[in-house]
Amino acid sequence: MIRIELGNHYKRYQHPLQIRARGLRLTAIFIVWGITIVFASAHLAAQPVVSAAPLPQGASQEELDTLPRRPISDLLKPYKFPVKKVRVKGKTEFAYVDVGDPKSKEVLVFIHGLNGYIPLWDKTIEDLSKDYRCIAVDLPGFGRSEKGELPINVIYYADLLVRFLDGLKVRDAYIVGHSMGGQVAVNLALRYATRFKKLMLISPTGIESFTQAERQAFYDNVNTNVTKDKSDDVIRADFVRLFYKMPPEAEFMLRDRLAMRRASDYDYYCHAVARSIVGMVELPTWDMLEGLTQPTLLIFGKNDKLIPNQFFHVMQKPQDVAEQGRSKIRKCIVQMIDRCGHFAPWDNPEAVNQTIRDFLDR
Repeated sequence: MIRIELGNHYKRYQHPLQIRARGLRLTAIFIVWGITIVFASAHLAAQPVVSAAPLPQGASQEELDTLPRRPISDLLKPYKFPVKKVRVKGKTEFAYVDVGDPKSKEVLVFIHGLNGYIPLWDKTIEDLSKDYRCIAVDLPGFGRSEKGELPINVIYYADLLVRFLDGLKVRDAYIVGHSMGGQVAVNLALRYATRFKKLMLISPTGIESFTQAERQAFYDNVNTNVTKDKSDDVIRADFVRLFYKMPPEAEFMLRDRLAMRRASDYDYYCHAVARSIVGMVELPTWDMLEGLTQPTLLIFGKNDKLIPNQFFHVMQKPQDVAEQGRSKIRKCIVQMIDRCGHFAPWDNPEAVNQTIRDFLDR
């Protein structure tokens, strides 16, 4: 039983999934925007998901209750930048934004993480598009891009992104990836080394390594129902964990996440989440990092609650994962940002943007 602290009272949340690992019974797996968090309830006491502070609302219950049952793309708030759509390989529809000078040869490609979408990059694109052409995508299964029974994994996304950029006639670019998007970026850079000049990875998955037993725990217990069964309060609690201190202007993203739960294609979204998690774990990106030849920037929030995994690697800190990456990547710079969580582009956009600018100018 997981006890979630909500204001001045407690709400009990029980999930049917149970596995054993390292002699502990796991009673819940919460899948959030960037990585899977596993809580234990045998020899380790279950911890509150959030503090005693009230959870952010995101949207009133009245608004949520009156949402029409329509596709996710119709229920999301309008994006900050104009959205374009294109079919890749003649079938998979990508939603994307293209901001800045379209003739510029200095192109930044932004790839969001698990459960993410283009608005993650609003504050980054607003600044960097003054000097760079900025292209950000909704990966298929998320945001305004196509949903369905897609064969999602890291390689699938990497291949589609290359063909997407081919369609835009972008042959050379810098990649900025967040969380799962960082793992996709690494695999793009490994497989298409001549096309991507530098990597900027923010809170990336794929650097933290997992044993075979740990990976098996993910395989055995990740499915669409883990996401589908989440209540609004659990979604709110998950969302708070993304930040060091959630800014009020980020509540629209929480509202969007709550709206998705009412959408007609929510099952496909849950499918994308489950497939993405398995895809991240099944590809041992950690073992490939030494093959990177591009200069690489690793940005981590010192207060990231998602990386490293808070059950399997409870004694590690974000700095430890960053140093593991530095030890593997031959041309690597690490920047740790204080008072910053997993959603660094929103927690401390000024520091993130300046760090990226300094790295591009090197």
